[in-house]
Amino acid sequence: MGFSSWAAMILASVFTLVLGLRLPRLIQGTGNLWLWLTHLGMSIGLWLAVEPIYLTIDRLLGSINLANLVSHFCINFVFLAAGVQIAHSIGRCDVATKIRRFSTAGLPLCVALMTVLFFAADLSYSSMGLDDFRDTDTAVVLYKLSMYVYPAVVSAMLVNPLMKANTGSVYRVPFYSKKLMAFGFAFGMISPMGHLVELSNRQLDWLTDLLVYPAMMCVLAGVTLGWISALLSHHHELQPAARLNHQQVS
Repeated sequence: MGFSSWAAMILASVFTLVLGLRLPRLIQGTGNLWLWLTHLGMSIGLWLAVEPIYLTIDRLLGSINLANLVSHFCINFVFLAAGVQIAHSIGRCDVATKIRRFSTAGLPLCVALMTVLFFAADLSYSSMGLDDFRDTDTAVVLYKLSMYVYPAVVSAMLVNPLMKANTGSVYRVPFYSKKLMAFGFAFGMISPMGHLVELSNRQLDWLTDLLVYPAMMCVLAGVTLGWISALLSHHHELQPAARLNHQQVS
């Protein structure tokens, strides 16, 4: 099992753990549904990026790479759920509404396009990432390109709001958190260009990874810093209360 599969398995385990920890609050009606759905989509997509699990699931689905199609559906859904969540987190309900409205027609159309191109390709056996077919089947490259269309549009809606977002904190952590996410979504916005270039020159199939992996790293780093920021803010809010209680006891 390669490095990418090990990395995906570690991340999938983390997201699955968080998914389980957040479930009781969601059942009680106090949890964040969009955040939970984001973790659900990420968990499924990441587990399907682990080669032994991908091959096992795909074998159950007929060994025609349906597992790849499912993972692409999950990635698109993650951008819907995460896009709405991030827009709300920076106080941009208008952007969240814009994403929802676009997704009403845009997401089904992109899913339909992916499905048509998937079945148009000649995928006769399981291949992780469809790498065995990319050099010989143009439909495979078009299918992989279609997966990035919806995420690119959602990313474009988030870049400017994140760059302009007011941190509203005494710490610099929220500032860097939002800027990192903005840079990540900027890479996501131009990610379809990688497969467009690949259509003209199959030797440049690595270009998409050069765009996608920095996008993932920036967004994940931004989200992690945002979580750290929330902890710092909570600690900052508790300090005055703790001092007041200490004075009253004294």
